[in-house]
Order: sequence, then C-alpha cells, then structure tokens
Amino acid sequence: MSGKQLARLAVLLVVLLLLWGAAALARRRETVDTSDRFTLPKIPRDQVDSIRIARAADTAVLVRQDSANWRVNGHPASSTAVGDLLTALEDTAPAAELVAERPASHAGLGVDSAGGARVQIVAKGKVLADLVSGHSTRDMDGGYLRYAGKNETYAVRGRLADLLGRSSDDWRDHRIAAVAGDSVGSVEVTRGRRSYSLRRTAKGWSLASGGAADSAAVAGLLGAFSQVEASGFANGAQIDSAKFTPPDRRVRVLRKDGTPLVALVFDSTASGFWVRSDTGRTIYRMEAWTADRLTPADTTVKVRSKK
Repeated sequence: MSGKQLARLAVLLVVLLLLWGAAALARRRETVDTSDRFTLPKIPRDQVDSIRIARAADTAVLVRQDSANWRVNGHPASSTAVGDLLTALEDTAPAAELVAERPASHAGLGVDSAGGARVQIVAKGKVLADLVSGHSTRDMDGGYLRYAGKNETYAVRGRLADLLGRSSDDWRDHRIAAVAGDSVGSVEVTRGRRSYSLRRTAKGWSLASGGAADSAAVAGLLGAFSQVEASGFANGAQIDSAKFTPPDRRVRVLRKDGTPLVALVFDSTASGFWVRSDTGRTIYRMEAWTADRLTPADTTVKVRSKK
C-alpha cells in the first residue's frame, strides 16, 4: 500500500472518529436534557373534572360542580385555592432540576408512599397527570416531585408543590359570612346573660336600651362582618363535643326590615370558639379575638360619658 493510500485511510479514520464523537455527544445531550426536564401535559383548566390529593393520613378530592364552583370531600371548596392550583398546573415546563434517580432517596425527599402525596388530575374521565409530591426545597422556593411509577425526583420551582401540600381542610371554603355595612339595620348581641341591641336611626346608631352608640365601635363591628372567615373546622369528635344549647354567645345581624343577614351561635373552648350558623350544620373553628370583634361587650359600644 502506497504512502498516499495510507494517508487517505488515516484522514478517513479521523473523519469517522469525529463523526462518531459528534453523534455520541448529541445522544448524551439529548439524554441529559430529557432526564433533567420536568414537564406536565397541557391541562385545560376548564376541562378538569377532579383533582385527587391522597396522603397516608389525609385525602382531598376536589370535584367540579360547575364553571365556577368546586367541592372538596363533599364540602364547598375555596374558589381562590382551586384557581391557584389550576394556574400552577398551566405551567407545563417549570424550572426544575433532577436531584435523585434511585428509590432510596424517596423517603428523604418526601416522595415515598408513606410521606408523599399522590396527585391525579382528571379531565373527562382521563388522568392527565399522575404525580407524587413531597417536601419543600431547602430554600422554600419549590418542592420535590416525581412522576408516579418513576424513580427520578425533581426539585421543581414555583407554587405547585406548596399548593399540593395543603390539607383537605385547607381546600375548604373558610368564608362564614360577608355583609355589606350599609345593608344592616340592627345588630343583636348576647354574651352569657348579658344582651344588647344596636339600631340604625336617621341620626346614627343607638342602643335599644337608650342612648347613642359609639360610632367608631359600631363601624368596627360592621367592618368585622364585611368578611367573616373561620380558622378551621371541627372534626368528628369535636363536632360531637360542641354544645350550642344554650350558646355561650349569639349574634344576629338584621336588615332594615328586620330579616336576618347572618345569625351565629358560639361555644367557647380553651383556645377559642366553635361557631355555626343558628340554622346551619357546619361547625367552624374561630380564634377568640375574631369572636370578640363579632360579639363585642356592651361596654365597648356605649358612648363614654365625659367627666
């Protein structure tokens, strides 16, 4: 074989080696890019029928009622909370980092069967996404997620993991009442054995027993009823122990024609109050300071005499 032929073979070998190396690098990049990427399928928010978030000790099943309302475990759900979750699910490719590839890492990241939350998004009877959600990341800027049935775990930035970490009670609608102040004609408050009534008149607010009421105190009372929210809900055992006959406190907010806008009864506890509508069944947990705003003592609404 001549020298020229050997030179040509050497050049051809170098070219082949370069082509093989380029192809291997391309395959490696493709593999890395694919494994490092956490993607969700397109989830049309108006087509999602239900969302199931199941943990070992707590399961929340969110079910769409209509275009605007959802229920969670049979109770009215917070439209804001559900809306936040649907918005987070619309980000099909959030910033993410592959942090583990073996099942041995799952428990530490909270994505194992014992500590993780199994999340299934269903639209028209089809499961669009099946995930396991775990702990928050150390910087609290995201959380750990993996696909159900897969070992790879990702640190996913954004609100998705945090929202999936909510308990079933967190998904419930905490609103008890919302009353416009200018629609109120009178307020009746009972605290133990003491009761009083406030009446709106052409000149302002007055006590039914006589005398003007403190306008600032009444404004604060009406403001408290503009948005009444619970801090939580009674569980089965707490429902059985709550006693509203007779209630420790009672408040009725009435329209100008005397019809009720809201009527609540209170049962005191060591740490706050159980509250429900006088005709309702849902028993809410309320902090003591909130209950005090809704049922202020009579001494606080009276005009103080000037000395």
